[in-house]
Amino acid sequence: MTGASYEGGPLDGTVQYIGEAPHWQGDGETVDVVDDEPTGEETAENVPVPDGGTERPDVDGQSTWGDWEGSA
Repeated sequence: MTGASYEGGPLDGTVQYIGEAPHWQGDGETVDVVDDEPTGEETAENVPVPDGGTERPDVDGQSTWGDWEGSA
């Protein structure tokens, strides 16, 4: 493991409130992220999809959708 070092004045570890941040004082910089690359396509192969008709065993400690139906 390498050690960290610092040269300079003492570090001030006090709090900076959000109202004191440079952005709110007009000194900050707002950066918009714009990706000019064309968007691609997501694909997936061989992803198992439950058929909805297969009964699964009720395992102790494991929640199922049926346990939560009507609780919303």
